[in-house]
Amino acid sequence: MLELKDQIPLTQDQVTQTQALLDDMRKAAIPTGERLIAAEAALEAAFAKGSVDENSLRGLLAGVESARTELRFIHLSQHLKTTRFLKPEQIKRYNVLRGYAEDPCKNIPAGHNPEMYRRHMGCR
Repeated sequence: MLELKDQIPLTQDQVTQTQALLDDMRKAAIPTGERLIAAEAALEAAFAKGSVDENSLRGLLAGVESARTELRFIHLSQHLKTTRFLKPEQIKRYNVLRGYAEDPCKNIPAGHNPEMYRRHMGCR
């Protein structure tokens, strides 16, 4: 959102609040992301060793998905918090700039991988 602060536009107080949310998110997301990477590595290592069975596979997958779920929560909960200090017109403008308004398949937001974005949004 901060990269779009002039186009939304955000007040200086909103920039400060958004930066604080971003800092908090990074502080929580980095160790959780490291946990996700470690869980994925453990899953891959178990297959490489040939030591995986259905029971251990469930446990390994649960570890991966637990970390992935927590990481998504950390990220998306910060978006929810921004609605406390943004005006409705700013939220609408942000959504348009990010490509979330109207037909998301027509306007792929800057910074997104077009193929992955289209797949994620269900574009044909």
